[in-house]
Amino acid sequence: MNKKWELSDNVDQALMESLLLMEGEVIKKSPAKLVTFHETSDGDFYIKRSRHASFTFRPQKYWFKDCPARWEWGVARTAQSLDVPVVDHLAVCEIWSSTGLQEDILITRAFDGKPLHIADNVDAHCVVEFVKMCHEKGMVHGDLHPANILVHSSSGELRLADLKGVRFEEYPNQEKQREDVAYLNIDFPMPLSTELLELSDRIRRKKMSVRYRRCLKDNREFGPQIHGCSKWWVRKPMMNNELDQVLAMPDVVLAGESLLKAGRTSTVGQCGDWVVKRYNFKKPLNLIKDLFRSTKAKRAFQLGYHLELVGILTPRVVAVAEHRSLGLALRSYLVMEKIAEAKDLADVNYDDPSLIRCLAELIGKMHAEGFVHRDLKASNILVDSGGKPHLIDLDGLSYLGKVSAYAAVSNLKRLERGLLGKPIFNRLNWMSFLRVYSEVTGFRLMELRV
Repeated sequence: MNKKWELSDNVDQALMESLLLMEGEVIKKSPAKLVTFHETSDGDFYIKRSRHASFTFRPQKYWFKDCPARWEWGVARTAQSLDVPVVDHLAVCEIWSSTGLQEDILITRAFDGKPLHIADNVDAHCVVEFVKMCHEKGMVHGDLHPANILVHSSSGELRLADLKGVRFEEYPNQEKQREDVAYLNIDFPMPLSTELLELSDRIRRKKMSVRYRRCLKDNREFGPQIHGCSKWWVRKPMMNNELDQVLAMPDVVLAGESLLKAGRTSTVGQCGDWVVKRYNFKKPLNLIKDLFRSTKAKRAFQLGYHLELVGILTPRVVAVAEHRSLGLALRSYLVMEKIAEAKDLADVNYDDPSLIRCLAELIGKMHAEGFVHRDLKASNILVDSGGKPHLIDLDGLSYLGKVSAYAAVSNLKRLERGLLGKPIFNRLNWMSFLRVYSEVTGFRLMELRV
């Protein structure tokens, strides 16, 4: 192996070499990237490693282009020459072999501050001016979220971090700069024009529609695990001994007193804090379809996580698995978090105006975010002990991106039919529901002739 170093002025290479041998605190870890924090007597440092050896053809492509660490190093140099405040980049190291680049390493000095979204007493107007100054220097960040802007703990100085997406252009794309601002506004609200706020909402939806797919990838929050004879995709932070037992023997949960539902197509049971749903053998046509698409369990797993990302109340999805034979998905399992002391909306036996409002806000937000529930009925809405409704049975959920008035009315009609004769339902409550719903979605009451 051959190491190639490039150092900033007055940086000791021996110190940099020693940092690579130290075990630091893991900040971010994936098969392709590792970020660690190192606290030493010479100061605090971050090391970002991009690993290429295990990927086909990736080591060879860096014969012809800059590796991620080299690119970010060059961007940092350009930023410093233009007086754009960035974290101190100390060294870049490339580890080569005869087959190509095996690993690249970027070392930065830790900045005494916090990310924008968790810092105290941050003036949004100052942030707007900071971003404007960066843009005037010809910068387009490309990944301008609050974690990439650091705020000094005492002086309030702002600095940019994670420069891999930054571009400096002589004639910068103003639309890209507008998207920078709109993207930052998603997690750090700022005083912006109506046009930029609308752009921010569109970018947020696009971001969430891509991000939800990470629940079936190996990352900090999700990853594959073997339990029993099954390969599960699980939410790592929620793993414990009780959940291990559930994943090892899910069919045991679906028997005896723990059984909640025994249907032809699905079986539901509970164990402690978890609810297990098994999707049973289906029609032969559906088995063939599942050869070319995700199973219902996986679709419900992804959609549940998508709802969670956009702030729609639903039981948190925890794990999913498929049992295939000759490629056919004969059974699949979905594990969700149990909502304590919850009951069906159909069983709610009191007239609560706040519940009506919460229900209208839930359904309205679902439609506003681009989702429709093809089986929207009272039994598929759970009310927790605090009176908050939650969507369940996500098999019938679809993400359309934008819900038309026609699709919305179809959903509401099904909900209305399911509420007829229930204690919570009367005509006055339904009109109150529609008024709140129209406020959330922007649909006019005349369009909602339900």
